[in-house]
Amino acid sequence: MDRLKVLWLIFILGNIYDVLISVIAWRYGAMEINQTLIDLGLWYGNTPFFAVMEAFVGVKLILIVGVYWFLKLFEKLRVDKWQWLGFVPFVLTTIFVVVYDTYNFIMHLF
Repeated sequence: MDRLKVLWLIFILGNIYDVLISVIAWRYGAMEINQTLIDLGLWYGNTPFFAVMEAFVGVKLILIVGVYWFLKLFEKLRVDKWQWLGFVPFVLTTIFVVVYDTYNFIMHLF
């Protein structure tokens, strides 16, 4: 597998894992809602849980589509052999978020 496919795999699986761990943690009170959803005006006590999750998944989908079109820009500029390098910051951020969410989830359990 080439570098770009591996990075896409890490990025997509990391975001799916983030959604799943957030659903479990928020639903059962192991974690509080993160700052992104609070900034969007979605307060846990005032909005149904399902609506908060819909918004969270929507933000994730917008992120994935935005990254996809950002990487398409590399093809338009004819520098697609460096496309993987433009993807690295997004993957590193995803890895950081996954590690941070997992750490918070485990710490709130004990």
